[in-house]
Amino acid sequence: MTAQSFPRLGAWVKLPAPESVELLALAGFDFVVIDAEHGAIDIRTTSTMIALARGCGLRPFVRVAGTAPRDVQVPLDAGAAGLFVPQVDNTARAREAVGATRFPPLGRRGASTSGRAGRWGLEALGDYLRSGNDDVLLVVQAESAEALSEIAGIGGVAGVDAVFIGPTDLAVSSGFPEGDGGLAGLIAAAERGCADHRVTLGTTASGNAPELLARGYDFLVLGADTTMLRQGAQALVGAATAVGR
Repeated sequence: MTAQSFPRLGAWVKLPAPESVELLALAGFDFVVIDAEHGAIDIRTTSTMIALARGCGLRPFVRVAGTAPRDVQVPLDAGAAGLFVPQVDNTARAREAVGATRFPPLGRRGASTSGRAGRWGLEALGDYLRSGNDDVLLVVQAESAEALSEIAGIGGVAGVDAVFIGPTDLAVSSGFPEGDGGLAGLIAAAERGCADHRVTLGTTASGNAPELLARGYDFLVLGADTTMLRQGAQALVGAATAVGR
């Protein structure tokens, strides 16, 4: 996979409401990340969201809680375009994520064509296996100073398609407040390492998407459905109450 083929602008989905996916598609996003790590979204709703995203022309990713078979197998069988795996601090952890996500010989994912990923049994086994190894995208999250120092090696692990810098967990784990100069230096060094080794790189954006794209990021998560709802609601209330002042 090349950086050019990675969908560029996405959003977290944290509300257990499939309508969030539809609204984000209408807003023009390229992909969604259904948040099974921090969001209260069950398996049934995740499957519905994946199907709806595909029907709306969005690439549906799932951020999983870990790499246990139950975390990984269900969203992939449900037809997810890929996974975001959190807290991948080193190449060993990256290889573990690959092992859970890919079919043999690259990994140990169990095979079954009976789900959406196998077109409910219509897909030939060979095509299903090829798609699972070649088309499903594995995004590993770098969320510690250790991960940033090893980011080029992590991104170079066979079976890893992209690395995502998670700024909030990075700030917490490293002891730096967000926006601190020391943290910014670590991130800048990681960005250079990814550029030098052609590692596809993403992060979150907080109103600074053009700057991040200019710095070489290949894809961005622009926010969460919850945040967009809160901000939009606050803006409406603020505008209405300002009139009466």
